[in-house]
Amino acid sequence: MSNMIRVKIENYDTLEIPYKTPAIEAVKMVEKNVGKILALKINNEIKSCDYELVKDSSIEFVTFQSIDGYRIYARTLKLILHMALTSLFSNTKVEFISTINKDQYFVVDQINLTKEKVKLVKEKMQEIIKRDLPITKKVVPLEEAVELYKASNDNQKLKNIGNRLKSYLSMYFCDGMYNSFDGVLAPRTSSIFLFDLIQYRDGALLVIPDEKLNIKKEITENRLYDSFIDFNNLNEVLGINDVGDLNEVVLKDKINDTIQVSEAIHQRKLVELVLDIEKRKNIKMILIAGPSSSGKTTFAQKLGIQLKLTGFNPITISMDNYFVERKDTPLDEEGKYNFECVEALDINLFNSQMRDLIQGKTVELPEFDFKVGSKKYNGKYLKLEKNDVLVIEGIHALNPILTEFTPDENKYKIYIAPIATLNIDGYTKISSSDTRLLRRMVRDYSIRGNSVEKTFELWHNVKKGEEQYIFPFVNSVDYIYNSSLIYEPSVMKIFAQPLLLQLDSSSKYYSEARRLYEYLNNFLPIETGNIPSDSIVREFIGNGCFYR
Repeated sequence: MSNMIRVKIENYDTLEIPYKTPAIEAVKMVEKNVGKILALKINNEIKSCDYELVKDSSIEFVTFQSIDGYRIYARTLKLILHMALTSLFSNTKVEFISTINKDQYFVVDQINLTKEKVKLVKEKMQEIIKRDLPITKKVVPLEEAVELYKASNDNQKLKNIGNRLKSYLSMYFCDGMYNSFDGVLAPRTSSIFLFDLIQYRDGALLVIPDEKLNIKKEITENRLYDSFIDFNNLNEVLGINDVGDLNEVVLKDKINDTIQVSEAIHQRKLVELVLDIEKRKNIKMILIAGPSSSGKTTFAQKLGIQLKLTGFNPITISMDNYFVERKDTPLDEEGKYNFECVEALDINLFNSQMRDLIQGKTVELPEFDFKVGSKKYNGKYLKLEKNDVLVIEGIHALNPILTEFTPDENKYKIYIAPIATLNIDGYTKISSSDTRLLRRMVRDYSIRGNSVEKTFELWHNVKKGEEQYIFPFVNSVDYIYNSSLIYEPSVMKIFAQPLLLQLDSSSKYYSEARRLYEYLNNFLPIETGNIPSDSIVREFIGNGCFYR
């Protein structure tokens, strides 16, 4: 075997370097400013900067401005928070409860985080960053990891460590302290250049800068926080607070009870919602919006059943029939049709038809022909009768510009998403975005024939559209419906992991596929036969009783 390997570094010529050279040392041969590099993408897989090169490779830089870089920055900041809390309060039990607009809310068990204490923690974090401490990744045998977590009284880590298929655990050490995280960390504490820590509710918000490196000065109250608290309270009823608890239920063959109770919670929330609609008296239009793969299709059909039970006659109108003519569709920055923006809809037509319907007039509804890119009128007339209520679902359903002709007392707005999710451990919460991405991947592969590569390719623009056209209106809704199911990751593991393995290192999405695969390794699989046919998860895995 040759003692030399060839390495192509981003924006530079190929180098010939010794076998087992640390990747960052190879980078330093051509790039002098490595301070902003948080990690390296080696052969399309995210690796720590000190990763040793053992074959011909390509290297790309991972900085804060990328999605991977943002995740690494956030994880590293959490390690520094862990170090500060441990230094100030000894062994602490931290729980990150939610992430909204990149603000990460956490509480510390048995510690009241007053403004004074939060200030103290922030100062300690700044001190750790200023010391420019190295962060070292070590592969630790499970037996040793168990002893380390026993010493730090980290029961959450201990609960799930025995369910790992590997005989080792990757841990990060810094200044005598340690923890494990669901992914790579930056090489030094000084990699963190900006953050804030703000006292909020019963805990604090860890504030991370946005992509333009702006740090938020004021915190806006967000109604989604209440959904997180509600979810956590229901989890306590189930006795499942993290992945370790869920896996224990699977091992004890009690998962069916968890499935049925989780579904009953969904049903109860649906009944609460319909009772609230019923109290409003003058509701003529129910508007439903949520990000991709939130379960809107199943939710709308289940809502329709509950509405019928209370005397309503739901009439569904699809906003997809109100696209402008193809020739009038706006273009994105790449010159492609932008079907995500609100201007892609015929706003005036939708507004006027909804107003006419509310006023008791008859309208002829359009049907959009996607093949020719034009609306057609096929004699589909509608006039609202006494108990009729319009149910309208779409990405822009919450945007007031589309219903400005409809009086507020006639509208009921619903936001649906898998908002609150389970904790892997105190510092790592299952991402709502990851939950939706896996749902979409599984569904689109089985129903639409989309490859995993195609799902990843579309996902960036899908999320961009959500951030622009859905999330800004969440605080204005009448009801927030959390479509997450506590047992869902154990189901998605069965369907998604084989799909994720279809991508090899030649794919630009290989790193993301590996990240999701490793995330699903935290869960034990469960059999799907006991999942009800009307469950939201059936919309994605199949064998449900509703239209998908």
